[in-house]
Amino acid sequence: MDLESIFLARVLFWTLCVALLFVPLRWAFVCLIVAAHLDITTASFTSSNAIGLENTVRIVVLPAILAIRMRLWRVKDVDWGIPQKIWLALIVYASAAAIWSDYRLSALKMVAYLSMYLVLYAMFSEAWAAGLLGVKSIRTAALFTIALAFVQTFLMGNMVGVEDRLTSFSTPQYFAAYLLATLAILIFSEERGLFHYASCALIIVAIVMSGSRYIFVSTILLLVISSLRSMVKGGRGIDFRRIRRRTVGMLAAVAAAVALLISYAPSSRVDDFLDAFIAPNMSIQDVGTWAWRLKIYTEILDQLSQRSARQLFFGSGTSSGAALMLDLEPSLYLQTGEDAVDGNRVLHNEFLRSIYEWGLPGIALLCGFLVSICVAFTRKIKSDGGGPALAFVGVLPSIVFGLAIENLLAGAVSAAGIGIVLALSYSWRLGPSTAPEPAEAEVYEMSGGDAAVGV
Repeated sequence: MDLESIFLARVLFWTLCVALLFVPLRWAFVCLIVAAHLDITTASFTSSNAIGLENTVRIVVLPAILAIRMRLWRVKDVDWGIPQKIWLALIVYASAAAIWSDYRLSALKMVAYLSMYLVLYAMFSEAWAAGLLGVKSIRTAALFTIALAFVQTFLMGNMVGVEDRLTSFSTPQYFAAYLLATLAILIFSEERGLFHYASCALIIVAIVMSGSRYIFVSTILLLVISSLRSMVKGGRGIDFRRIRRRTVGMLAAVAAAVALLISYAPSSRVDDFLDAFIAPNMSIQDVGTWAWRLKIYTEILDQLSQRSARQLFFGSGTSSGAALMLDLEPSLYLQTGEDAVDGNRVLHNEFLRSIYEWGLPGIALLCGFLVSICVAFTRKIKSDGGGPALAFVGVLPSIVFGLAIENLLAGAVSAAGIGIVLALSYSWRLGPSTAPEPAEAEVYEMSGGDAAVGV
């Protein structure tokens, strides 16, 4: 970011920090969501040996303040299900794996990221159940961040994104992942009306303009899934006419957004992605950074094949992917130095990263977590007959794709991490028997948290 962009981001960030201390809790959550979009780093930041002030406040301090305001320190109130226990085991193992890592500070950051995911989920779950988070506030936060993205991209010179990709003060991939999670919440809520549908349409346009290809595909899957939701409503027949109408309408919205983008930005990443399936002389390896990612994945697999049984089992240590990238792409760090490599965001595949850094226990815990939440949500969808729990199905493809090609584990209290946890907590805590009474949030505010529904 240039100095002007950094200044604007910092002013907005510290304004949100102050507001989060004093505004009612329901608005404090909106402040946290918007603050998650303000990733204030510079190209010269040395991630391996330094800690950024604003990012530390964003990732650790702000959630801690909200947790204290909610009295979430009452650990005895937390419901420890199987997914939470598996995630906690992953945190413990990542902490242990930091011992045999050469990148101790990066490893400490990774443990913090994993831990904050758990804190955010507990906090958002209680907020949904108590009425402190609602669909309207989520929509308000989404519209504000989209407006912020337009300011950053088209008025501030887009110093964060590239190729004119729409994004807030966050990476375009993280920005798009947040929008998709918000879209899933809105679609599977009970909200209706012109403003609701217009908001959904705007979010779809913003996703396409962000240029994130895997989120673009995930959006299409989300819209298809949403058109089929009447099939899981208990005791009702399948209305194929309604399904067909919804599917056509939603895919038409995506097609219109793509057509608009191609007309005004024919060199966009989404257009480049579509050409791989349409143009006769192109393949998926010609798409953007895909060939570069395949190079990284091949190197990871090659190094794994040369490890001893002990090294393969325990891994090379938390955040040790930094060493692989320094050997594979030394030219990337000629100007900034090796201290600038971010060991938590260089491998672009969390499954390969888990087995590379954490060995067999790491990949087993990560996959075990995914399986456990899928089983839990399947049971909930069946018991609820659909409802908000379906938002999990809508956001699941983006989570799996993101783990396969991005760095989601290091995305806590980022735009992507906030969005994913919002969707998961919304899907789990809301349903036919858990919807809060209209005045429950006011009771929570007045009691300082004592009237909260347990997590």
